[in-house]
Amino acid sequence: MSEEADKEQAIYKVMDYMTSVQQKSQAFIDHITRKEDTLSQNQIMLMFLLQLTGSLNITDISERLMITPGAASFMCDKLEALEYVERSRTKEDRRVVNIALTAQGRQRILSLFDTYAVADLDKMSSTLQTIDNLISGITRS
Repeated sequence: MSEEADKEQAIYKVMDYMTSVQQKSQAFIDHITRKEDTLSQNQIMLMFLLQLTGSLNITDISERLMITPGAASFMCDKLEALEYVERSRTKEDRRVVNIALTAQGRQRILSLFDTYAVADLDKMSSTLQTIDNLISGITRS
């Protein structure tokens, strides 16, 4: 096989696996939220982000979830009504409102993973970290 054909085959494999990983990632989110009747997947992803970051403002939320600030605010309104998030103004600039998970929100997120053994979660985490590191290395160059 020629070098050009080898490269085309390599490109095809990358595209194939990227598509597969994306679909399986979505399927996993569907799986852990399948019994969910009160929260949308976007609301759950927002709660994941808040668990990981501590707090975010509406602009940060809208940028990270690639939604409008209005949609982010609406999601936060619903989560606040369920007592999963709380709003607080910053001391530096009272106009800035940060959104953070409540203890009830943190517990709700953790409960999504109740059916998974620690060993399975560790294996998923390790594999996802490997993929993340590889893609980060490629995109930095």
